[in-house]
Amino acid sequence: MGDLMVHETATCYAFARFGQEWRLCVIEHARLGGELVPSGPIEAGEDALAASVREVLEETGHGVRLLPPLPGGCPHSAASLVWHVVSTPAADDGHCDRQRGRRDHIVVGVVDRPFAVHGTPKHTALWVERSALDRFHVPDDTRVLATELFGVIDRVAALRPRLAVDERLGAELLRRQEEDQAVRRVPVAERTPELMERWLAVDEANTAWLRELIAVHGWPGEALVGRRAAGAAWLLAQHADRRPDFQRECLELLAVAVTAGDADPQHGALLEDRVLIAQGQRQVFGTQLMQGPDGTLVPYPVRNPDDVEALRAAWGFEPLEAYIGKVSASIR
Repeated sequence: MGDLMVHETATCYAFARFGQEWRLCVIEHARLGGELVPSGPIEAGEDALAASVREVLEETGHGVRLLPPLPGGCPHSAASLVWHVVSTPAADDGHCDRQRGRRDHIVVGVVDRPFAVHGTPKHTALWVERSALDRFHVPDDTRVLATELFGVIDRVAALRPRLAVDERLGAELLRRQEEDQAVRRVPVAERTPELMERWLAVDEANTAWLRELIAVHGWPGEALVGRRAAGAAWLLAQHADRRPDFQRECLELLAVAVTAGDADPQHGALLEDRVLIAQGQRQVFGTQLMQGPDGTLVPYPVRNPDDVEALRAAWGFEPLEAYIGKVSASIR
């Protein structure tokens, strides 16, 4: 009997928040058939963590952020992000006189922006909700572990530790939100050049202040400033259009906060659309409107028109027609 030849692999269970629910990323694997979670060999010079991040990026186009296991929930070192190591024999293909085995390093991660795809993925990626797992052709062991992970992912991804609410900082955010809204509440017919100068000055001052706040505290989520003030922070970022690089930075930080349950998913969706439109891309949720040829409001181009209503519902938005009607009435 020959020596044992062990193939080191890495497998990543990558989750993302879709509104208030979690979904698992799987790939359609034409050669092997069915759906699989991203997995592949650990290459020379890599560790399991680097390999898992690379595999997710190459196979799905998504950037994944790895999460530590829950305390006491993993037999490995608390300092490791590897959740399990599973050793299994590999099938004999008749081409090698050595016994072959596989040692798979299993990790768990989150994709903070599941609509952002980088590069050209090798496979089609699908986001599967817990209730739909049985409708997909995933291996039995994957289905069992995925079901267990769906039960803990909310706790694993949650902000740790929770911070004490900074009342002073929250009050300042709410004050700046009121300034932001005061200039925007003036009816269109009454907007003078002086008002528009004031509008610009308010936005510039709020953007500069928010940049300084983030440099010191990170993203001001609900744990730091409370729910209402966290919404004010999103609003200031939403109106930072004259600083697109900073606005994109805010989107990345807000997306992490949404994943951790520290920010409103709708705010993440609204800023996602805002940044995409600013970059000349199609939006996802249809939240950004423009004036159509007949003077009525219409959405900027949407990435997947057939899916937009389902996505809006998952995030708790009203149907697009009702939304357009409400916005139109508010600016008359």
